Amino acid sequence: MMTTNKLTKTFASGSLAIGVLAGAVLTATSASAMTLTWQDWTGGTPLENGDKKVTFVSESGFGAEPLDTVTLSLIGDEYDFIYSALPDAIDNNSNSGSFTYTIEVTDPNKFLTGVALDSDVTATDYGTVTKTFAEIPLTLTSTGGSADPLVGFYPIAPTQLLTVTDTLAPNSGETLYTLSNAYKQTPEPGTILGLLAVGGLGMVSRLKKQK
Repeated sequence: MMTTNKLTKTFASGSLAIGVLAGAVLTATSASAMTLTWQDWTGGTPLENGDKKVTFVSESGFGAEPLDTVTLSLIGDEYDFIYSALPDAIDNNSNSGSFTYTIEVTDPNKFLTGVALDSDVTATDYGTVTKTFAEIPLTLTSTGGSADPLVGFYPIAPTQLLTVTDTLAPNSGETLYTLSNAYKQTPEPGTILGLLAVGGLGMVSRLKKQK
């Protein structure tokens, strides 16, 4: 970064203050998780972690075992909804089918702003896992265990509710171990503006001292 005059240096200091403050907000969030059996979750018990709530809606031919699990985990600013089939020695999910759920934000100051999909399968010729949304025209596809996108998240307009459908389409003889739906969260725009305002005040204060 160029620092050829006092104004540029002051602006850099203000930017640094914003970064430090934003970093403090993120690092204050600890990792946590909630896990339920498929039977309990589909029976009406929602997954709740932090300010997120994941509720089962319906399934069609998905064929999960009662003791398969679903987990809602939080690490930093990322939430992951993970379906896990039973270990291979018992029974993995080899079915073609789908299930639908909602993920909602219960904190009015937080929003979902990014989505991603990943899966863990028996082989690269497994077939596909797709993820669609009732509210937005977007389809994510995990082919043979690949992530979509390969890195990061697809950005979406800030929202506090998504209705998600995951669909399995395996080739014959192939099975699924896990599928993961990842969600990026951010504060409301007003919170971000507040962080910028704090940095701006620091810059103004420094300018006054240098006069």
